[in-house]
Amino acid sequence: MSVARAWLTEVRTNRRERWFALAAGVAVGLAAAQVHWYGFVLGGALVGLVSTDAKRGLLAGIGFGVLAWAVFAGLVAANGNLLKYAGMGRLLYLSVGIPVGLSALGSLVRGVV
Repeated sequence: MSVARAWLTEVRTNRRERWFALAAGVAVGLAAAQVHWYGFVLGGALVGLVSTDAKRGLLAGIGFGVLAWAVFAGLVAANGNLLKYAGMGRLLYLSVGIPVGLSALGSLVRGVV
């Protein structure tokens, strides 16, 4: 068994290490998403990889996408433009769907590994 696979098995079975790895994956994914949209896929993959099974990995990926969108909406609200943002119609739906969808797509890597 490879070193990475052994580490993933250990992280998936130890609750404390799994929560730490989830928090680290969220932090790395959010930082990468600030630079490029690939960060949503990366964040979803990181939180999906350390999940105990594929179903929880998918849910973690969706949760990461919702969190990433909430951070963006918080930044918009901090700038005082939340009402304008909420009135954008289809662009609002697109800005919600992209992080959630790409994070869910990235979390599907859990089914492979």
